[in-house]
Amino acid sequence: MGCGHSHHVGYHPKLLGRSESGKARPASESEGPKLESFVVIRVLRADLLRSFDAYGKMDPFAVVEWHQEGTRKEIARTRIDWNADMHPHWDHTCRGQPFKMAGNTMVEFQVMEGNVIGRPSFCGAAKISIGDLAPEPTSEVGTATGPVLKLELKLASGPTCEPEVTGHVFVQALMVQTTVLGRGKTPGLSRVDEGLFEGPIERLGVSGGSAAFFKLHLKPGSGRARDYFIGKDLSHAEDEVTFYEEALALKRQPGVAGLGPLLSYTLEYAGVLTNTEETSAGEKKTELLVMRNLRCGSSKHRFLDIKIGQKTAQAGWQGKSRVAALRQSMVDGITNSSCEGFRLEGFDGRPPALESMDPLLDLGMTGNAKMAKKALRVMLQRMPAAEMLLHWLDLHQEPQLGPSDVPNEKLKLQLCTTEVAEIVCHEAVRSLCGLAVACRRSPVPQKWIGSSVGLGFDSGSLPQRKGGEEEVRKSTLVCIFDWGRSELNTMNKHTQLSEKDQLDRGEFWRYYMGGIDRLAWEAARAYQHRFSCSKWSLLTFKVCDFDSMSENDFIGRLCVPVEETPETCADLNSKDGNHVVGDYGWRGSATLTYSITWRPFPQPSRMKGAWRVHLIRAQHLPRQDKMQLRTTSDPMCEITACAADPKGLLCLRQVSSVKVRHLDPEWGETFDLPVANVEDSHLQEALEGAASGLGSCGDVFLAEKIPTWIREQILPQGMHGRSSSRWSWSENNLDNEALDRALDTWKARLDLASATVSPSSGARCREAPVAEHGQMAAPGEKHKIMTEERRTGAIEAAVLSELDARSLCHKAGSAEEPNLVAVGAEDAIPVLSPPVMIERKGIHQSCWELSGCAACIPST
Repeated sequence: MGCGHSHHVGYHPKLLGRSESGKARPASESEGPKLESFVVIRVLRADLLRSFDAYGKMDPFAVVEWHQEGTRKEIARTRIDWNADMHPHWDHTCRGQPFKMAGNTMVEFQVMEGNVIGRPSFCGAAKISIGDLAPEPTSEVGTATGPVLKLELKLASGPTCEPEVTGHVFVQALMVQTTVLGRGKTPGLSRVDEGLFEGPIERLGVSGGSAAFFKLHLKPGSGRARDYFIGKDLSHAEDEVTFYEEALALKRQPGVAGLGPLLSYTLEYAGVLTNTEETSAGEKKTELLVMRNLRCGSSKHRFLDIKIGQKTAQAGWQGKSRVAALRQSMVDGITNSSCEGFRLEGFDGRPPALESMDPLLDLGMTGNAKMAKKALRVMLQRMPAAEMLLHWLDLHQEPQLGPSDVPNEKLKLQLCTTEVAEIVCHEAVRSLCGLAVACRRSPVPQKWIGSSVGLGFDSGSLPQRKGGEEEVRKSTLVCIFDWGRSELNTMNKHTQLSEKDQLDRGEFWRYYMGGIDRLAWEAARAYQHRFSCSKWSLLTFKVCDFDSMSENDFIGRLCVPVEETPETCADLNSKDGNHVVGDYGWRGSATLTYSITWRPFPQPSRMKGAWRVHLIRAQHLPRQDKMQLRTTSDPMCEITACAADPKGLLCLRQVSSVKVRHLDPEWGETFDLPVANVEDSHLQEALEGAASGLGSCGDVFLAEKIPTWIREQILPQGMHGRSSSRWSWSENNLDNEALDRALDTWKARLDLASATVSPSSGARCREAPVAEHGQMAAPGEKHKIMTEERRTGAIEAAVLSELDARSLCHKAGSAEEPNLVAVGAEDAIPVLSPPVMIERKGIHQSCWELSGCAACIPST
C-alpha cells in the first residue's frame, strides 16, 4: 500500500499531466475567490469548585451563546459528560461564526448540571469579548489558533451581593480565513499521464481490504526512484477516491482551507492512472489510484497499521449496513479499541520474537495457514500499545543485520541497532505529537471512521554513521490513510450541516482525537523508558511458558544488578523466593545462564552506550503444558530493566523468542539496555519539535504496571506508597487513577501547545494592560487578560494548577498563580436579577425531553 511522509506533500504537476505554468489553474485563481473570516470556538473542559447535585456525581454540560448588537443566540451545546462531577471534559467544537472587526460581540459560556427530572441546574457563566478571545485575523488564507484561556465562572447570589466564583471554564478560539468556492461541487478525477509509467503493470496482491495493489515503474528521467509509486485498484476503492480528490483540490488552494497541518500527514496521492494489466484471458485496461510506495528504498519495511477510534463503524454511514456495524461494534468491544482508543490491524515485517509466538500453539493447529492468519489478526487486535511498540522497535534478532549486531571494530563507521531504534522512536514521537496538535488546529471536526495511522521504517539495514541519522529519519514514516468510511469536512460544508449532524461529527472527532492523543502518549512513554535512562539499577529475567489462549504461565525469575558480569549460571526463584525445580526435583534446580557486558558508543553519538545482556540458555525447566497432555513447556524470557529517576520509576521491558516444546532452551540472544548522556534531553527536543511549549511533559509518562517486588528493590522504602498484595484490587485501582490523571494532564498540555506562536497568528492582548512578571494590573485598568508565557516550567505549573480546582480557589488573584487568564473585578459578568423563566418557542428543535432548553435558563 502507499502512503506519504509526515511532511507536507504537494501535488505533482508533471504526474497530473499539467505544466508548471499552470494550464489548468485552480478554481481559486480562475473564479476570483472571496475571503471570509470565521471564529471557531472550542470548549475544552471546566473545573468547578463545588457540587450542584443533591446526591451522587454531577453530569455537566456547557452552552455557548453569541451576543451581538443586542441579540443573543445559542451557537453550541456540548454533550453531557456523565458522572464527571466537578471536572468535566467536553472538547467541543462550535459552529464557525462570521467575524467582523466592527461591533462589540460577546461570547457567554454557561455551565449547567443535567438533571434526570426537572430543569438543568445553573452552575455559573463566563463572558468575554470576541476580540479578546480570538487571535488577530490576517489577510492570508489559513488558520490561526489562539491560546487556551481560563475564564472564571460566576453565579449571582443576590442583587446586592458579589457574584460567587463557582469554578473555571477552559476555552480556545481559532481564526479561520477561507474562501467560498464551489459550494456543493465535487472535484473530478485527476488523471495521471500514462506515458510516465512503464507497462504492463504487475499485480502484487491484496493487503488488508479487498482492493488489489499493483507494482508501478516510473520511466527514466522522472527525478524519482523507479518504484516510488504504487497502484491501488480503483474498482475496489471507489469509496476512497472522493476523499483523495477533495484533499488534492484543497492542497492546491491557498491556505488549504485551514486544514494544511492536518492534511500534511495524509498519504501522497497523484491521481488516477489507466494502464494495461496482463491476465490469463489477455490484456485489459485497469484504473489505479497512484500513491507513494511505502517500501520504496527499504531492505525490509516494518509497518504498523493502527486503526484509530473506539468506535469504528456506524450503521447507515457511507453504505454500512446495520449487521456489519453491529459486527464491527462487537470487534471494537473485545479489542484494544475499547481500552486505548485504537487497535493494531496489521504488522508487516514482524520481528523474529513475535513471529515465534504462534497464536494456535495451544490448539495444535500449527499447520493451518488460513486459521493461523485469522488467529494472528485477533492477537494483534488485542495487543496494547506498549506491547506493539515493544515489537516495533525490536531489532535484536533481525537476520539481515547479523546475529550479533555491528562488531565493535566497525562501530565507529556504522550505526548499531540501538542507535537506529532510538532515532526511529524519536522521529515517531515528534510526528505523532505533531499530529495530535494538528487535530486541535482543525477548524471543523472530521468524521474519519475506520481511518488508520501508519508507523513504518526500514528495519533491514544499518546506515553509515556519517549522515546515518538523516537517512533513518527520512525512512521513518508517520501517516494517516484508509478513507473508505471517512468524510473530508471543511468550513463551507460544516456551516450547511444541521445541528444533529454537527454533533455527530463532533462525537466521532473526539473518538479520533482520543486515539491519537493516547498513541502519541504511548510513543513518548516508550522513548522515555527505553532511551532516557543514564544509569540502570536492576535487571530481572522472568521465564514464562507461552500460552496463546491465556496468560503466560510463570516459571521462575532471577534478579541481578546491572554491572559487568561474566558468563554465569544461576538458579531461578519462584514468587515466594524458593528455588524452582524441574520434574519434582528429579532433574535438579532450574537454572539460567547469562552474561552482561558494557559497550560504549563512539562520540559524538546520541547515546553514551549500552549494557549488552546475553541470554544464553535455561536448563531443567518444569513442565507447564500438562493440561494439553504434554511433557514439555514453551519457554520465553522477559527481560526487565529498572532504575530510579527524579521523574519516577523507569522500566524497560524486552522479550525473547519462544522455544516450542523445550525444557532446556538455547536462546543465544543479545539485548541492549541503552544508556543516555546525563546532559542530553532528546525527548524534550522531540516534544518541542512537535509544538512549542510541549517539552515540559516529561513527568506524565508513567511506567508500565510492574509487580511490587520489583518496586521494593528499586525505590527506597516508603517511596512507592503503602504496601499491598501484588494482585490486590487496591493496587490496580491506584495505577488506573494515576494513569487517568497522567492522560488528562497530557491532553491539557496538548491543548496549550496547540496555540500558534507566530506574531501574525499569536494571541492578542488588545486593551489588556498587565503588570510585569504575570502580576495583576491595577484595578482601574480596563482589562486584565493575561496569556501564558512560553517559558520553562510555566506551562507545566499551569496545567498542574488547573487539575487541582480546590487549590485554584484560594490561589485566585495571587501573583504566583500561573493562570492562563486572570480576570479582574471589572470583568465580572453583570449581576443577574432574580430568575425569570422565559419561553422561546421554535428556536431549538432538539431540546432534551426532560431538561428543557438553554433558552429557558434564568435570564436577565
